[in-house]
Amino acid sequence: MSEKIVVACSGGPDSMALLDRMRKEGFQIVVVHVNYQKRKSANRDEEIVKAYCARYQIPCFVHVPTSQPTKNFQAWAREERYAFFESILKQEHIHALYVAHHLDDLLETYLFQVQRNMLCDTYGLADRVERKTYTIFRPLLGFEKKELEAYCIRHAIAYGIDESNLSDHYTRNKIRHHQIERMSSNEKRALKKEIDQKNKNWKAWQRKLRDQIEQNGIVSMLSKEDGWLALDLYLSPWLHRHLSKAHLRSLSQQFMHPCVIDLESHEVERWNDRLIVRKKSEPVCIVWNDLAAFKKFESLELGNFRYLAHNKGATIEGVDLKSQDFPLRFRPGKTKDRIEMRFGTKTLQRFWIDHKIPRLLRKDWYVLENASGRVIFVPGLGCDVSHFSIQPNTFMLQLRI
Repeated sequence: MSEKIVVACSGGPDSMALLDRMRKEGFQIVVVHVNYQKRKSANRDEEIVKAYCARYQIPCFVHVPTSQPTKNFQAWAREERYAFFESILKQEHIHALYVAHHLDDLLETYLFQVQRNMLCDTYGLADRVERKTYTIFRPLLGFEKKELEAYCIRHAIAYGIDESNLSDHYTRNKIRHHQIERMSSNEKRALKKEIDQKNKNWKAWQRKLRDQIEQNGIVSMLSKEDGWLALDLYLSPWLHRHLSKAHLRSLSQQFMHPCVIDLESHEVERWNDRLIVRKKSEPVCIVWNDLAAFKKFESLELGNFRYLAHNKGATIEGVDLKSQDFPLRFRPGKTKDRIEMRFGTKTLQRFWIDHKIPRLLRKDWYVLENASGRVIFVPGLGCDVSHFSIQPNTFMLQLRI
């Protein structure tokens, strides 16, 4: 049975050539198309894609965004289309997304990165990128745009031209028109060779820095000359973006001392000799009306933790719930919360201090509160004296993600 893939198709010559090539190679294809309705020819391009798919009985999903861009259009459009692509990948149980970036796109991206002095995972474009649940493939990076246009003409494949690409309105368009289009094929391939070597050197340097971080810890690296670069390698997998060199240098200085820094989607804390990164999340409160409902609770990710109810666990994770405990609440812990243990009453604040829990991790320390408003379970501390049993009926697990 042939592999099932999703092909992103705009209706332009690049993506139509990709679609035709993948079909001829025998893949089972699902096509995704986004119509931003930003230009007069947008509906024409949608019809081109739909007509090709109808001809070859290929499933085609079209997305017309209803939201409006809150920042620059290019960034908004990318977020819209990839959110749509990922929804179809999940719906169709597919793990491969094919996109039509070509050699000219790769060179354009590289020159854009150089112009802006950007930090990046890869110079230009990688031929494959691993995401959490799928892989992005770019099989056309060895082809120039004109070669893909020629392919469509030779095989009588309809395509549309996006007139917004003809202007110099965007920086990338200026690079395309005034640099890429003026290069010969030999010059393009020579630049590609240069980029490949630069990527090879860059990957080797990253591996060296990562080894040093693993051996010595990120905090010990911050005072070094390339400490800002080590910090970028440490933070970028969490943030899914790269900060500027100036910002990273500033952070390196701030993290020389205990502090908590807000980085929009995440917070970072210097705690002793560690840097702790926490993804921001809204506080939640879950209510269960009975034990059966509680046991159906699968899991919940909060910051750096995953909480779940389970039928077995360590003694400290056990809690013997009773019918009078319900409705049972799962809520964020508060500093003044108290729990009556077999060895005496303990406040949550005292527990955090005694166990040296970093401030950021305290935000994700959730407790169980019973119907009478008593805290009966604190992860890491255990249940209160009245809910202890050598054979508890459930376990509340707190796992680091």
